Order: sequence, then structure tokens, then C-alpha cells
Amino acid sequence: MKKSAATKLSERASLNSSATSKRALASLFTYSGILPFLFSPCYLLFTGSSTFLAFDVQTLLMAYSAVIVSFIAGIHWGVFLFRQCSLNLFLHSNMIALLSWVSLLSTLLWGVAILLFCFVYLLWIDTVLVRQQLLEPWFYRLRVHASVMALLSLASYAVIAL
Repeated sequence: MKKSAATKLSERASLNSSATSKRALASLFTYSGILPFLFSPCYLLFTGSSTFLAFDVQTLLMAYSAVIVSFIAGIHWGVFLFRQCSLNLFLHSNMIALLSWVSLLSTLLWGVAILLFCFVYLLWIDTVLVRQQLLEPWFYRLRVHASVMALLSLASYAVIAL
């Protein structure tokens, strides 16, 4: 059976609406996810305290950063499983996730340096993926914004803490 032009137009509008909704949700979660990065350096700078409630602010920032690095590595693993790409994302994503865990066992400077490397490396992988058209350009731009904020937050926390 042939679909009518109106049915095809309705399906296309539904797909566009779904894509717009997916973008909006990804943007909301990503930009909300930046807030914990901003919290630690701002809290330390404005209060001078390294504890928030009963938690060490440095531990909160480092643990959150490692979780986000692992989350992004998981996205890359998903791309590896469902798309053909020139990079061995399975290897890269697992290596980076483990490296982020090592950052938690390190001193502040080493831990921040490791995490900065992880974020930059993941962004480099995203650059390769967007060039190979395996990652949507809008998602790449979102990742660049979020990564820059994470990098600045980690670096500024290390500077303020020292």
C-alpha cells in the first residue's frame, strides 16, 4: 500500500519533533550536569571551606568527574557496538574509564591532570567521530561546551586549592 502525501508529511513532522525533543532533553541534562563541576571551585573560592556538609569538596569533584568520564566512554562504547568506525572505541573507551578511576587514587594535581587528559582525549575521539559522520554535529557542539566547562572547573579548583 502506498502512503498518502499527508501521511508521509505527518510521519516526517513526527520524526522532526522527536529529534527536537531528543536535542532539548540532551541539552537539559548536559547543562544540568555541568552544575556539579561549577559547584566545587565556587564553593571553595567563596567559603574557603574544603568540606560541604560532611563531604570533602575535592572528593566530590574528582568522583563526579570520573563518573562523567566513564559515562562519555560508555557513549563511545555504544558507538563502537552499533556503528562501523576507524577507531577501536572499545579499547579507547575502556582505557579512559580505567584511567579516570586511577585519578581517584592520585594526589590532587595528578588526579586533575589525569582527568584533564581524559576529557581532552574523549573530545578528540568525538572530533574523529563527527568527521566520520558517526556523531551528530549538534551533539558534538554540546560536548565541546560541556567539556570546556569541565576542564575550566577542574583546573580552577586545582589552582584555588593550592
